[in-house]
Amino acid sequence: MSLISSFIALLKSDYPSFVSFDLVGKTLHIKTEEIKLLLNEANVQGYPIQTEEDRCRLTLPLVNKESVAENLLASAIGRSLEFFDRIDSTNTYALDNLQDLAHGSVILTDHQYRGKGRLGRSWHADLGKSVALSIVLKPYIDSQQAVLLTQLTAAALVKALEPDWPASIKWPNDVVIGGRKVAGILVESQFSGSELTGIVIGTGINTNLSRDELPEELKSKATSLAIEKNRVIDPNPIITSFLSWFDKFYTAWDESMDASPFISLCREKSGLIGKEIAVHHDQTSKSARVIDISEEGELVIRYRDTNETDRLNSLNFSVRGQSGYI
Repeated sequence: MSLISSFIALLKSDYPSFVSFDLVGKTLHIKTEEIKLLLNEANVQGYPIQTEEDRCRLTLPLVNKESVAENLLASAIGRSLEFFDRIDSTNTYALDNLQDLAHGSVILTDHQYRGKGRLGRSWHADLGKSVALSIVLKPYIDSQQAVLLTQLTAAALVKALEPDWPASIKWPNDVVIGGRKVAGILVESQFSGSELTGIVIGTGINTNLSRDELPEELKSKATSLAIEKNRVIDPNPIITSFLSWFDKFYTAWDESMDASPFISLCREKSGLIGKEIAVHHDQTSKSARVIDISEEGELVIRYRDTNETDRLNSLNFSVRGQSGYI
């Protein structure tokens, strides 16, 4: 562990309290001038740190691997946790190192600076403002069954946010509060020929973004947990709860191949069922009404112009509300 990483880990362990320079020096075996250099480096890297005379503290809670591991209730998911101070993309790392990562491994970071979203969209997590993590799976399933994992992940996210945040699901991969996106999911698969060798599920959650920090074009479409509660949010209990719920849903599904427990929750928490939407595909748009979510995780719709029923998979379609995001 680098000196800056050890310094941040010390501040994390005492958050939100101040840590004296004397304790920093004794713990890291450095002098006051070196502590000031560390503080300068941390500020340059964007860490939310407050300094008062001869003490310092984090002003926002960051991801604490030890806290997550200690409180995790899971049989497989998260038994192996890898943490990075900063990384381009947790999904990219997991895919690049899939052969060496065990089933259920979870990749965590404080700062993702080149994240990926569905349909090629970009996404990043600023320090203390958002959560970015990836789950590695090596299941014995086919690619059609793998489509269900987006819905399983969405169900786990909604359960993790209860009861503090009444979230709903915008099929296929967004979790929303009050019609605004608070979390997103990206599922990526890796094959050897026609054989599925692994799946990586990336999840991003807006935790402590303020309204002013949202880009102007997203103010009507996005929110954060902090905005909704008007207080600072500790990401660690949310990460722990999400991984525990994911493990519960996934373990049951892996044993029985019965998706009904999480699909029924996706139906119950759907923000689309019964609504009129616009279906975007190959640069075309058609109006439809959402009827249901199938047991295979497909969105069941009825087109307005033809009255025909169709089932959409999550691979190439994008849906929007007729007058807004949802």
